[in-house]
Amino acid sequence: MFMLLDIPPEVTQAVYRIADSCTNAATPMSAYFVMTLGVVQRYRRSAGIGTLLSLTLPLCLVMLVAWTLLFYAWWALGVPLGPGVPVR
Repeated sequence: MFMLLDIPPEVTQAVYRIADSCTNAATPMSAYFVMTLGVVQRYRRSAGIGTLLSLTLPLCLVMLVAWTLLFYAWWALGVPLGPGVPVR
């Protein structure tokens, strides 16, 4: 669908990776989520999944904004995504 809009597949994959990487810190399915919860509970016994999610959600939003701004800057400068892969 994006190829019909003249958006290269490499750009689609880059945008997908930006969106996916931002949510990795807040997903309970991550193995590191359980380890982080254990560390948080060491310092705050009453901490649970909701506490950890509320602590990581601002980080996810900041990462999303930062990665998106970096991608737009990359796009505006016209820097290639890789060898022989133009952004536009």
